[in-house]
Amino acid sequence: MTFPPDYYERVYAGVLGKIIGVYLGRPFEGWTHEQIMSSLGEIRYYVNDRADPSYLGTSLPLHNHLLVVTDDDISGTFTFLRALPDYGNSFTLTPAQIGQTWLNYIIENRTILWWGGLGNSTEHTAYLRLKDGIPAPRSGSMELNGQVVAEQIGSQIFIDGWGLVCPGNPALAADLARRAASVSHDGEAIYGAQVVAALVAQAFIEADIDKLLDTALALIPAESTVSQLVADLR
Repeated sequence: MTFPPDYYERVYAGVLGKIIGVYLGRPFEGWTHEQIMSSLGEIRYYVNDRADPSYLGTSLPLHNHLLVVTDDDISGTFTFLRALPDYGNSFTLTPAQIGQTWLNYIIENRTILWWGGLGNSTEHTAYLRLKDGIPAPRSGSMELNGQVVAEQIGSQIFIDGWGLVCPGNPALAADLARRAASVSHDGEAIYGAQVVAALVAQAFIEADIDKLLDTALALIPAESTVSQLVADLR
């Protein structure tokens, strides 16, 4: 794999962009478009600057909360990648090895994940499976955890790093994403993770959004819900 001369700078930019996106969106996570427009209007300002309920008529979810908190959006992105140096920086990593990395670095009920309980939080469920000796990918399987839990969006939000370590190689990024996502997810959630990782990897050498999408979608089944969703939005 050939790394571009500005690789480190571009990885830094990607990481910075991820952090900016997470924290700009955090105050109204889960809001509908209608709620945002009626309460906040067109957002061209920092919403925490106007988080006074008397001004908005409603309180932002994180009003008077710490802005910087532990979450899997950011923490998981970098923690799960530690499987690479821990296993010799080999791209032959297995789901079981990435799952072991979860056990090595996550502090139960304290760090990285949303600890929402078995059968409720996908990542917490997977962690408990791993802790009980069930290795990945079975730890995240639909067969074990059910479709609703296994196909949640979590795998997409902590998968970017696998694209960042595969500049210009979307196929490898998607394959690593499949293995990493399978620790906690299954089905359509795997496809979503593969698309995100492939987009990140290909963005090192391609700027055209349509070409990026074509490249990423070619790596998942055309009949998948994720593929059809992208087609609808395009």
